Amino acid sequence: MNKLTSIFRRLRLGEKFKHQYSCHPDFDIKRGTDRCTIIWKGKAIADIAFAHTLRHQYTGACFTVATGPSLADVNLKQLAAFETISLNCAIKKFKDADLNPTHCIIVDRRVFENQWACVRDSILSGANCFFSYVGLSRICEREPELLQHGNIFLIESISRKFGVPRISKTDLLKEAANDAEIFLDAKFPELCRAVGYSTNLKKGLFSGKTVATWATQLAPALGYQQNFIIGMDLGGTGKKHFYADGNHAPPDFMRDYEPYIRVCFEQAKRASLAIGFEVYNLSKDSTLPHEIIPKITIEQALDLATVHHQK
Repeated sequence: MNKLTSIFRRLRLGEKFKHQYSCHPDFDIKRGTDRCTIIWKGKAIADIAFAHTLRHQYTGACFTVATGPSLADVNLKQLAAFETISLNCAIKKFKDADLNPTHCIIVDRRVFENQWACVRDSILSGANCFFSYVGLSRICEREPELLQHGNIFLIESISRKFGVPRISKTDLLKEAANDAEIFLDAKFPELCRAVGYSTNLKKGLFSGKTVATWATQLAPALGYQQNFIIGMDLGGTGKKHFYADGNHAPPDFMRDYEPYIRVCFEQAKRASLAIGFEVYNLSKDSTLPHEIIPKITIEQALDLATVHHQK
């Protein structure tokens, strides 16, 4: 797309659809109630379900596998008996362990653009793949036939939905004021479109600058009562991913931690107490303190998950 075409497209979309600027101009989504039709170059090529169609379809414990450097020391085979959520390129670790995750979340545009094997491997693993609309656009550009596998779900931000004008901060604050499914921090109203916690997949989730915040909201929405997060270092052990791939520049967690990441997890703690689910951090050196999300060892997590699994 040349520069002039890009400028014209942005003017046509306008400020309220600014969140769609990074999608390919030949990509479109026709929204339904529970499913959407993917349009590519004027043709309907796939039917994709929304994430909320899997609401409360699962139970018990799950292990969320993030991509922090501490993951390199984890034997993933220990999780073979449990349901799992792979984040971004954690699928690499699953492949090395000859395991398939139960779910995958990829919402980082850089993964779709620079780590294509992670996208393909996630889909081919058979896991429920929760992708952003930008990710679906990139799949259309590179390998649209992957959309036919039937295990891809559209997951969206509460303030950035394809084909829906972006809600203003004022309107979102008004809507959330009396909404028991939305948790916001009163000290940061200006960040309400990105920082918070949602228990309703249909309303959308808060992005919070890291894919781990998506998983923390998704797990209980799917029905899990316990969520054990592995490899969520958030800069506490360095800034490289466990696979140290130079093709995928790591996010600056130390820049994003305050207040985005921290406040999102503070709201997760509020939600866990209000609704009744458990979330634990298995990265002992994680920047996120024990007081927000309890830190336990993987051995303790396996014991808790096993007890829950046997009930």
